[in-house]
Amino acid sequence: MGLIEELHAAKKKSPMGSGKIIFFRHMHEIEEALNQGYTAMDIWTLLHNKGELQIKYNQFSVYVRKYIKEKNDE
Repeated sequence: MGLIEELHAAKKKSPMGSGKIIFFRHMHEIEEALNQGYTAMDIWTLLHNKGELQIKYNQFSVYVRKYIKEKNDE
């Protein structure tokens, strides 16, 4: 398979927004871990190393602030 075909196949495997979907799937567990004193970096590292979360840490931290911390501040 050529480079272009491999790039096309890889792009199909991870559509835009898939990181957010995975984040939402784990959101309650992430929130519980944060409440127990784990850092966002600890959580992201574990999920990322397991291959479950392919987004970068900075995007993960945006989701944590937007969907967990802001919700708790209300």
